[in-house]
Amino acid sequence: MKKLLLFLGLLCFISVNLFAQYNWVVYPNTPNTPFRFDDVYFINPNQGWLVEPIVLITDIPLTASPFGRVYETRNGGVSWTLVHDSMPSYLRSVGFIDSLHGFIGNLADKTVTADTVPMYYTSDGGKTLTPVSFPSPRPGGICGISVVTDSVVYAYGRYYGPPVLAKTTDAGKTWKTYDMSPYASIGLIDGWFWSKDTGFITGQNGANSVILHTNDGGATWQTVYTATRNDTDHVWKIFFPSRNIGYGSIEYTGHFNSSPGSYNTYFVKTTDGGKTWVEYPFIPNYDEEGCGFINDTVGWIGGWSGLSYKTINGGNSWSLDSSFGISSIPETQPLPFINRFRKFGDSLFYASGNTIYKLMLNNSANTIPTAQTINTSLTNFPNPYNTQTTILYTIPRTSSFVAFEVYDITGRKLFTQSLGAQTAGTHEMTYSQPLAPGEYYYTITTDNFKGTRKMVVEK
Repeated sequence: MKKLLLFLGLLCFISVNLFAQYNWVVYPNTPNTPFRFDDVYFINPNQGWLVEPIVLITDIPLTASPFGRVYETRNGGVSWTLVHDSMPSYLRSVGFIDSLHGFIGNLADKTVTADTVPMYYTSDGGKTLTPVSFPSPRPGGICGISVVTDSVVYAYGRYYGPPVLAKTTDAGKTWKTYDMSPYASIGLIDGWFWSKDTGFITGQNGANSVILHTNDGGATWQTVYTATRNDTDHVWKIFFPSRNIGYGSIEYTGHFNSSPGSYNTYFVKTTDGGKTWVEYPFIPNYDEEGCGFINDTVGWIGGWSGLSYKTINGGNSWSLDSSFGISSIPETQPLPFINRFRKFGDSLFYASGNTIYKLMLNNSANTIPTAQTINTSLTNFPNPYNTQTTILYTIPRTSSFVAFEVYDITGRKLFTQSLGAQTAGTHEMTYSQPLAPGEYYYTITTDNFKGTRKMVVEK
């Protein structure tokens, strides 16, 4: 009988997880755009930024975005504040080190804007943008930014060249650039870095999409994927829901032709941490762009068509996801044009398109949480870090005591601090005690809550 009850309980657990509803919602005060927000980035569950490009497009029936803009949220996307306006730039990418210091990439495409500055730096949360001075070879524009630690940042672009990788190890004070044309002759687009030394970048080499890998901080690169079709395509976005499982969306560049005709599309997947990648068919005649997964098997690919597709079985099959609010094309309203999916921590997930979508896991597709219901109990940023990290934690109820502790991977306690009594809500603290490079665990304990998370100290 006990075995039967255990089996039924396990079956119930599996059923709940398999059929859990993932719903994309838009808060009432979220901005929208006639084109799309190209990128969104969060440094903690509450604070993030999104960028809107200037757009002058004549081949789609949309009103052009007149200026590039930068928005900021401090309440998990419930509302956004316009912090920088009327910039004649194609703002393409964004990444922040902390609440004040960050970088914003510009496509610098002369066909839509006269602004040829490839990337801007801000030290006041996006209000003031200063051009970044790059050495030679100079990037033409920046399609993607990877903030790896509080000092190491990679930037790469453009998708049509020049294929230049930029790297800073001092939080943007100085930059080193690399000519990547031997690996990606056409251009670079996206990247994913696990540490300051190990990561991937994507692009196009000749007529084929490619994924490149480094484990020495960009000094050398290995081509781990080359398309087999010679189809003039490129890996537009890359996403790892876990260390071993990763996905990449492949954009077929031939669709930009005036009469592209019918064409097949593909995405790629790795199950061995990026050592090898396998191509799988996607939706025919579809222009893939944004790619993101909430876990190893549930994810989305979005693109230009205004439709976004979802898989719940690791890409074995795909279906239209109507929670983005678009069921057919053409539409008189702005289309989603999903270009970026961003995951923060274990459960917060965003998509940037004609507006900013936030993923909710609940029983009602119509439930839009308020700021008070947003509750990510414990996280730290940056992670990995060099000298200090900020611990952000939420206490569900007022507590008579709060304790912070740090352990090594053997369970030995290395540090403890009493934070006193605290009220319910979100709190933060800075941890800067010296630790040798490696993995550690920290806990927040109250009289009604205890949370544990892993943090990584880089050299």
